[in-house]
Amino acid sequence: MMLARLRLARVFDQAFHVMADLQWTMLAVLILVHALASWELLVLAGETELTEPATFFYWYATTAYTVGYGDLSPQETAGRLVVALWIFPGAIAAFTTVVAKVLGAIGDVWRRRRSGKGDYSRMTDTIVLIGYHPVRTPKMIDELCAELAREQTLVLLTRQALSEPDERVRYVQTESLTSPAALTRAGLAGASRVLIYTDSDSDTLAATLAAGACAPEAAHIVCYFDNEDSARLVRQHCIRAEVVLSSGPEMLARAARDPGASQVISALTSHLDEGATLFSLTWSAVDASWRDLARRCLDAGATLLAHQPADRAEPAFNPPAEACVSPGDRLFYVAAARLDPAVLSG
Repeated sequence: MMLARLRLARVFDQAFHVMADLQWTMLAVLILVHALASWELLVLAGETELTEPATFFYWYATTAYTVGYGDLSPQETAGRLVVALWIFPGAIAAFTTVVAKVLGAIGDVWRRRRSGKGDYSRMTDTIVLIGYHPVRTPKMIDELCAELAREQTLVLLTRQALSEPDERVRYVQTESLTSPAALTRAGLAGASRVLIYTDSDSDTLAATLAAGACAPEAAHIVCYFDNEDSARLVRQHCIRAEVVLSSGPEMLARAARDPGASQVISALTSHLDEGATLFSLTWSAVDASWRDLARRCLDAGATLLAHQPADRAEPAFNPPAEACVSPGDRLFYVAAARLDPAVLSG
C-alpha cells in the first residue's frame, strides 16, 4: 500500500512539472480538454444538475479554485467517482500550475529588473540618467525626486553592477553607455529628459552623442563636463544638449571676492534646502514686457532673474524694462516653490 502511494505521488509530481514547463497555449488547451472530458464523464454518469453549461462552468471553476462552496455536488455514485478520480486531481493541478507560472513570471520580471536586465522601451515621459557616480548620482536622484513637475519615472543606465539599486529608479546595466540596445531598453526613445554624468569627459561625450541620436527631438538633454574642450565638442555636434561645465575655480574666486556667494549659488541650485530656489518656465501667453512680468512675479512672491529668447542660446540678466517676452521664451526666477504659469499670465 505504501509503495502504491509513493508511485502515485511520483506520477502526480512528474505530471505537475510537465505542466509547469508547458507554454501558456498548450496549458490552456490541456485545461480545455480536461474540462470537456469532465463534462462528458458527468453526462455519462447521469449528473444532470451539473451538466448545464453555465452551471458546469461555475462548479468546475470553484472546484479548480479549491473554494468548494458546497452548493453543487455529484449525487450519483458514478459521478462521485468521476469527481474524485478525474476532476479533482486534474482541475486542482491545472489551477496550481497556472498560479505557479504567474508567480514565476512575476518573480522573473522582478529578478531581471533587480539585476539591471529590465526593459523600459515602452515607457514614455521618463527621465533617463546615464552614468553612475557613487556619491553624486544619489544626490541627483534626491534632487529629482524632491521636486518633479509631475509623476515621472527615473531610469538609471550604468555600467556598474549595483547590488542594492535605489528603489526610486528603474535600473539598467550595460557594458557600454553608447549601446543602441541598452539605450533602447532604458526607454530613451520615449524620454522627456536625459541627464548624463559619467566617470570621465570622454565617456560623457560619447554618451551625449549617442543619446542625441536616440532621444526624441523634444527631449531635453543635459550633460556635465569638467573640461571646456570636451564641452565645446558637444556644442558643435549636439547643439540641442545643454552643457553644465564645472565651475570650481571660478566659484573659489567669486567666494574670495564676495564672501557667501558660493553659498547663495549652492542654495539656488538645490531643492532639498528650505528657502528660495531657482526655477524656470516657458512663456506661453501673449507678448508681455519684462517690467510687467517682474511685477507679477513680485506679487506672487518670486523674483524674476533672467530672460532667454527662443532664438538665443544664453539667457540675458536684467534686460531693459521694455524688453518683450514672447511665447516660447524662457524665464528664470527665484521662489520658495514653483509658480503656476497662469499666475503670471493674468
